[in-house]
Amino acid sequence: MINIFAEANCNRYVRDECQYCHVYEPLMQIPKSDWHLMPEHAQIMVDKILQMEVFRELAKREINLTGGEPSQNPHIVEIFKIFRKLTPNVRIHTNLDISSAASPRWQRLVEIMKMLGRVDFTLYPTVWESRQKPLLKEILGLQDELIVNMIFEKVPDLLSQIEILISFFEEQEKKFESVLSLLGTYRTKLENLIGENPECDEEAFLKHMEGTDNYICTDNFTFGLNMIPGFYVDKNGERAMNAQPFPKDINFLECTIPRGTIEIITVQQTGEITPCCDVGNLKCQPKFGNLLNDSPDEIMSQVEVSRKKMVSGALKNHQNINSGKAGEWVEEGIPPYCV
Repeated sequence: MINIFAEANCNRYVRDECQYCHVYEPLMQIPKSDWHLMPEHAQIMVDKILQMEVFRELAKREINLTGGEPSQNPHIVEIFKIFRKLTPNVRIHTNLDISSAASPRWQRLVEIMKMLGRVDFTLYPTVWESRQKPLLKEILGLQDELIVNMIFEKVPDLLSQIEILISFFEEQEKKFESVLSLLGTYRTKLENLIGENPECDEEAFLKHMEGTDNYICTDNFTFGLNMIPGFYVDKNGERAMNAQPFPKDINFLECTIPRGTIEIITVQQTGEITPCCDVGNLKCQPKFGNLLNDSPDEIMSQVEVSRKKMVSGALKNHQNINSGKAGEWVEEGIPPYCV
């Protein structure tokens, strides 16, 4: 998969739940004049991706247009059409914090859904009733796939978001019975966990939830849950070693690049290519070049240089963790929680 940052601006930075937003600090460094990815730049990206096999194969799997808030980009429909040249699997990730169906932002999303693009969203309880819920009903009438992201600071927060979704889908038609079954399984599991071990660590959480599917696919609907623990982010934009729900545990990111495969890359609207899902918030120093400014040969050369650094850095991170030095940065510049 390739993440493309189509927009730096986000309309939610004043919200309480964005206090520790992982993209705020890196994206706010981008001047307002460069907030929007422009269609001509999107076309340059597509042309170069087509010339590099590893990038071309990643794009075939899925293109994720994200941000910031991509619906804020007035050119997002044209950008969507451009990236559809790479794959039919182009999705838009939105916060769905939109005032009404008359909003230009919503109209852009509708136009994309009518062209068979998929719209996914992050659930924000503070605006669920007033903004997200009415528009989600419209989304279900326009597409037969949906992934919901849920960011949680404590395990009970996750349960409360599951309850929100259950209440919503109970009001919908019978075609969503499989969704309710999946959500009901999560509710039961989380209720039992909170009752038995309310201060559980991450290992206990994962063991308790082991084997629970987060994805269902029926003849008429596909639905997925993406549950993301929150992290404290300091004033310099650096992410904590520990996730908020599990403050006693180091939250490791398993990087596939040292293992010889690239499964995901992120391209900022400036063209900078970063490994995995790093939008600048992880502070990973090895880069893959710039998709707007560098030639395909230069990019692939930089990929190999950075890959070697990441292999070496991941090994040193393991050594630091085993020797009680977890959290120390190594000279290769990969985050200390990446292994």
